Amino acid sequence: MPITINTNASATEATFNLSKANDNLRRSIARLSSGNRITKPVDDAAGLAVAYKLQSSVKRTEAALNNHQNALSFLQVQDGVLEAIGDIVDRMSELRTMAADVSKNAADVENYSKEFLELQDQLAQMKREKFNGVELFTVENEQDTLKGLNKAHLYVNGEVHNNENGKSYDNKELYEYFDHPNVDNRTTSSFDKYEFKLYTHPSGEEEDGNINLNIVNLQFLLGIKDPSAFGVDYNLDTDLSGTINNAEWKASTYDRDGDGTINGTELADSGLDSNSDGVLDTNDTLGNIWTLSGFDTGSGGGTANDGIVDAGEWTASGFDNGAGGGTANDGLLHADEITASGLDTDNDGDIDADDDLYTFSKAPHMVDGYGNTVSVGSTINLAGLNQVTLDSGDGTVHKGNIGTNTKYSEWLTADGYIKDITKISIEEFTNIIEKVADARAENGAEQQRVNQSLNLHQNNLVNLEAAHGRIMDVDVALESSRLARNSVAVQASAAMVAQANQLSSVALSLLQ
Repeated sequence: MPITINTNASATEATFNLSKANDNLRRSIARLSSGNRITKPVDDAAGLAVAYKLQSSVKRTEAALNNHQNALSFLQVQDGVLEAIGDIVDRMSELRTMAADVSKNAADVENYSKEFLELQDQLAQMKREKFNGVELFTVENEQDTLKGLNKAHLYVNGEVHNNENGKSYDNKELYEYFDHPNVDNRTTSSFDKYEFKLYTHPSGEEEDGNINLNIVNLQFLLGIKDPSAFGVDYNLDTDLSGTINNAEWKASTYDRDGDGTINGTELADSGLDSNSDGVLDTNDTLGNIWTLSGFDTGSGGGTANDGIVDAGEWTASGFDNGAGGGTANDGLLHADEITASGLDTDNDGDIDADDDLYTFSKAPHMVDGYGNTVSVGSTINLAGLNQVTLDSGDGTVHKGNIGTNTKYSEWLTADGYIKDITKISIEEFTNIIEKVADARAENGAEQQRVNQSLNLHQNNLVNLEAAHGRIMDVDVALESSRLARNSVAVQASAAMVAQANQLSSVALSLLQ
């Protein structure tokens, strides 16, 4: 290669090598000082894009874990209140047992009732317990007045609320009281079930993961299954008129086919003959039972509501239909028609006192509540929560005015609290304690599920962070080796640049 003055290719090449070695050294220093393998997009553009998405998933998962922890706290606070409610009801049942002691005088029983009243007031105050402003408890038809809950996450009877104020929700939850050996005769409560939905997945999408957390209906929890003990069977007489019209029959559980009348089979199972005298008449609990039954309608020439089912009324009833060989619509129930009607339950050819239509061996349904579906919104409860409106007897119906017509004035305070502890049976307290136990069991099951979901997402978080780290984190050992190598390369390149710069001086020596 010729010796030149204007061109020093070796120095230029050495300079380029020094620049590259210096860039590599700077990159190693940046990686080791930041801990990241990728410090700018040029290092690994595709890897940086994946790492960004992974980092976003990590942040959302951390937020979801916080939501899980808050849900656990909500459930734990709720369970603490439920435990206190259980203790109060236990104390109430203890007071009730002591009040039944024959050695206790009237003053002793009154003192027990005083504590009973105070405990009811305490139960009412527990309804107002909240967690971070979110309601722990509700009552019937309260979905529109809940203030602390995000309504977008509220479900009523399994249906999303969607902030539709004034909307009614069907498919109420049913609860069966296990207090009768005959399943068909067990009382069931129909109540509103409130839940809010916890979105457990970092995506925030319901279908990707959700858990329903119960907002306990305290009105149901503390409800008395037998409100008729206080004067009225509200399951039937919903308008508090003292009589049961066709619409009320149709809405009742006695009218199983929902046609507005009570047929033979329905009457046989009803126990409407409350005094068990073999006759359905004005001496029974609801007065003229034939009138209320829908048979004594005046159809076919009979006199309506006279307490007697005349020939024309039998014809209109549908039983005088010629079934089994009888003459249809002749105003008489022939033997075959009686057999086909279902009214002759002992199949002796007569409808008489031996048939289940007229008598019932157990306490009558109309009094003890057996076989009814009790609407929680119209029952007595131990905390006076959203108490049923009471008829004052003067044509007005409003909360707190205890009237004589419904016999409530003797048993309830103006706040709806039960005055006399002896009006509540031990069985009622047992039912309430069972419901509290059920609520705590549901709470515990929800806590367990939230914990399982929490464990899942904690594992996911660990794996996501590991995946992110594999892309972004620098290998310190490897990069330290590169740092040493790049440091030596820089020093060598700098020395060579200095040497290359001296090559032009050879030409000067020839010119001297």
